[in-house]
Order: sequence, then C-alpha cells, then structure tokens
Amino acid sequence: MPQGAVARRYAEAAFTLARDSQNLDRWRTDLRMAAGVLSNPRLRALLEDPNTSTADKHKLIDAAFTVEIDKGVCHLLYLLADRGRFGNLQAIVDEFVEMANREQGIVVADVTTAIPLDDKRQQEVAERLKRVAGAKQVELRNHVDPAIIGGVIARIGDELYDGSIRTRLAQLAERIA
Repeated sequence: MPQGAVARRYAEAAFTLARDSQNLDRWRTDLRMAAGVLSNPRLRALLEDPNTSTADKHKLIDAAFTVEIDKGVCHLLYLLADRGRFGNLQAIVDEFVEMANREQGIVVADVTTAIPLDDKRQQEVAERLKRVAGAKQVELRNHVDPAIIGGVIARIGDELYDGSIRTRLAQLAERIA
C-alpha cells in the first residue's frame, strides 16, 4: 500500500475517534506536538528499529513528553511504533489536521510580508482573509520576504491574493510600456 494511503487510513481512524469524543482541538494540538517531539533523529531511529522491544518503544514514547497527551493520541503512537509505521507520523498528522480544519471551517493561509507582522496586524490580516475565503477561522502561516517591498501575498489552497508592492510596480511598469 502506498505511503500516502497508509497515512490517510491512520489519519481517518484518528479523526473519527477524535470527532466522536468531541476532542478535535486536543488531538490536533497533541499530534502536532508529538510530531515535533518525536522527530529527534536518534529517538526516531530507536522507535523504527525492529530490534527495540515493544515495551521499550512504549517507554521511549512516554518519556519523550513533559506534558500529558490524550490517551488516544498516545495509543496511536504506540500502534505506529508496534507496526513499524512510525515513519508515517508527519504525514498522518498533516492529513489529520487537514480533516479537522475542514470539519471546523478553518482555512490555512500562507501569508508573505516584507517585514514580520505583529499580533495586531496578524489579526487584521486573518479577519480580512476570513471574509474573502468565507471561512469561520483562518490560521496564518507567516513568511517574510523583503523582496516584495510591502503589502501582503496570501495563498489559501489554490487561490493567490497578491497585494504586494512589487506586483503593483510590475503592473504599473507594464501599463507604461
């Protein structure tokens, strides 16, 4: 079975459990944290090593967290380690987050600005994009690119909203020429 299909099946099962327990936000947070914490190459190698016992893998997973994670998330991590599927964790998390966002009307916007946005500006951009996208909530992924000179470039899915000074100057130069 292709790796993407494997990740999708695990993510769908996790999503169903999280939704049924009305715990989507907790699962999303815990899965993201787990992907970050368990991305350590040395830890990952031990978890993926067939010579590491199941009990030791579970102990390694438990010891990796300084905060308590949802029991369902923990069991998913055990299952991935037990079945040699730990390499799929990030893909599973990505699929799960996409499903949870879709369920809750959350869109993810990649936003590029010339300078970092403070909290107030981030909130303003999110509100404007929420109206444009017709979403309940917008999650921003901020990027900085001084080459755009000013303004904002936002990508939501396949849609690109380019309000950068660089693009406006290029359009003006084209009209003049």
